[in-house]
Amino acid sequence: MIYKNRQLEYILKEASTTFPALLLTGPRQSGKTTLLKNLFSDKAKFISLDESDIRLWAHEDPRDFIQNNMPPVIIDEIQYAPDLLTYIKRRIDDDRSPGQWFLTGSSQFTLMKHVSESLAGRTAIFHLLPFSHSEIHGRVYPNWDDWFTSIKDNVPCDEDLGNVLLRGTYPELVCNPTINRRIWYDSYIQTYIERDLSLIYNIGDINTFTKMLTLLAARTGTILNMSSLASDLGVSVPTVKRWISVLESSFILYLLKPYYANIGKRLIKSAKIYFLDTGLAAHLTGIRDREVLLRGPLSGQLFETFVVSEFVKSFYHHGERPALTFINNKNIWEVDLLIERNMNMIPVEIKLSATITENHLKNFKLLRNVLQGLDDSNYLICNRKEYIHMKGTHISYWGSL
Repeated sequence: MIYKNRQLEYILKEASTTFPALLLTGPRQSGKTTLLKNLFSDKAKFISLDESDIRLWAHEDPRDFIQNNMPPVIIDEIQYAPDLLTYIKRRIDDDRSPGQWFLTGSSQFTLMKHVSESLAGRTAIFHLLPFSHSEIHGRVYPNWDDWFTSIKDNVPCDEDLGNVLLRGTYPELVCNPTINRRIWYDSYIQTYIERDLSLIYNIGDINTFTKMLTLLAARTGTILNMSSLASDLGVSVPTVKRWISVLESSFILYLLKPYYANIGKRLIKSAKIYFLDTGLAAHLTGIRDREVLLRGPLSGQLFETFVVSEFVKSFYHHGERPALTFINNKNIWEVDLLIERNMNMIPVEIKLSATITENHLKNFKLLRNVLQGLDDSNYLICNRKEYIHMKGTHISYWGSL
């Protein structure tokens, strides 16, 4: 498989010169192992706990495992043997030299609990999601601000939007276009459910959980209503809440929090849900054709999902937590994204249309009537290929992301 550079490379290299351990988490098949091997395999031994005999060794005799895999070492899928973290801690306490331990893990929730107990203050933690659009096209930036500035550059992109949304961004699907997407996503879901959910999260009713996953895919880009989901599934609201947390922790979903401010009681205070891969969302809803996707009822939701996920990735892939919220005034008006940056808020709207009029900009004006501390400029991401600047708004093509 052809290696594509990742934006996270910059901060990983920097952190490896100051921290004794690096932990790279993210969903399955997002490229964690490939990234660490590409950056550090010239100096670090690689060992994977995904192999059953290696995993058994680490479980039954962690001391011997560590003694036979001395740093610098890359340990893949550390969540399968969390007890190793205690022994790694002892080694780090004896030798705090930087760049010794490189760990990957696919299950954030349980893994982070063990890391916080064992390696707090000793490890730098990063999150790798599937490819961003800019990474797919070979455009990587050393920091978030450079990436955001590039949105106005109107970078040429000859890809078809429908195909981009259907394909998704998992490295194997991007780098090998001959793969049957339906089979790949079916296998991905089965592996996720059988391994992560059954072995790590102990989800009881797998069939109902899978049904919820499909229901959520049809609601990507909408306000999360747990009561409605619970009613549709015949389970309790606390169960839905726990399952949503599992999907968020394993980087299948992203919950975009609402902006809280004392500007009136009409603000919606529930989160919006977004899949972090449009290909997976389209697959779960049964969409297989680009025309059906672009002309169907989910087209706007999937486009919004794509754009929001690109912003989420841009933060994570530069070693930052996503500083993103949205604001909705009881469905009278909404601004899709508010980006907290440099002590102000940058408003972003998302429109699938290629024809932009002043009517598309009205929510920016409504927002500025009620909220202070906003950036001087607005941003609108749309399907118009030519960049324009209209009434204080940068109107940019999605291909520039």
